[in-house]
Amino acid sequence: MNILMISNTFPPSIGGVQTHVLELSKALVKIGHNVRVLTRKPDSKTPHRDWIDGVSVERLQLPDSHLLYDWLLRRRIRQTIHALQIDIIHVHGMRPLNACKGASIPVIFTNHTSSFVKRVQKGKKNRRKMLRQLEVTTTILAVSETLVEKTKETGYQKPVLFTCNGVDTSVFHPGKSSLREKLSIPEGAYVIAIGCRLEPVKGVRFLAQAVAAIDDPRLHLVIAGEGSESAGIKGTLNSKIKSGHAHFLGNVNHREMSDIYRGANASSLPSLMEGMSIAGLEAMASGLPLIASDVGGTPYIVQHGITGILTKPESSSDLKKGILRLLNNRELSKEMGNCGFQIVREQFTWEIIARQVLNIYTRTVTT
Repeated sequence: MNILMISNTFPPSIGGVQTHVLELSKALVKIGHNVRVLTRKPDSKTPHRDWIDGVSVERLQLPDSHLLYDWLLRRRIRQTIHALQIDIIHVHGMRPLNACKGASIPVIFTNHTSSFVKRVQKGKKNRRKMLRQLEVTTTILAVSETLVEKTKETGYQKPVLFTCNGVDTSVFHPGKSSLREKLSIPEGAYVIAIGCRLEPVKGVRFLAQAVAAIDDPRLHLVIAGEGSESAGIKGTLNSKIKSGHAHFLGNVNHREMSDIYRGANASSLPSLMEGMSIAGLEAMASGLPLIASDVGGTPYIVQHGITGILTKPESSSDLKKGILRLLNNRELSKEMGNCGFQIVREQFTWEIIARQVLNIYTRTVTT
């Protein structure tokens, strides 16, 4: 099958949507299909064309103007359909949807982000506008049951199907790590590692408050990522930074997270809203339990007391309790991590997800 992936953002840009598009595309290529990615060129340094593990990537210079953006992207979509005999279009994120109007082949859309929930909640007028964007599609996929429900709330009448994010277990798996040596963290320490944007929706400030309130020299927190809350989070953890128990790595390459997770004992998802966290799955694939907010798609991957601990959102006290439970029971922490590792291997590899998505493609094309 010839597949056209369209996303406004794509690596080297960092984020869950970017990772999903790349990894799904690679997995589809691996099982014998052709994938072309059309995306926006973020800057002059990023190459116009790329070839990543068999995936053909084309980056377009698209302006901020909605009309020009849609016109230029629509023109390139039509050219690509004709030149490569594309069978199906798969759009990620709502920005490119208008450019798919009038396409001669089916359009699939994956609803990824918690921002969609916020838009739906703004009222009927906003929902009608969203519905007009979505009606270009044949089928919608959503990475959490919450996003399935919110998609239907727009009035969308065609199929809306739950589909999971995945993880590359050839990269994310238990093993040796250089993290502790690099950061001078003792082997006997209990390390919580987290990788995400430090923005309000990610709730890292509540994790910082929880860690700041725990007076135990065994506990270390490693944060990879930056954002608008970086300064505030560092302020909360100021004493931990000075004592060498809180470590800020800034933005890191996605694949570097595998070494970070392998050097940790646990990870955390303190998000206020979440689809299905790829970072969470990657931590689980690395053998880590998750201490996570009970929101969005997170309960689908975090089974309370089995693969991790679910906490109330926006509750530093709940996060503190969860951390202390695992910090003081290393055997339980290890058991949860092992269980999560097994579940990821059985249900959440990108090849498994790619075959599920491919079945949807096939049904859509032949209907």
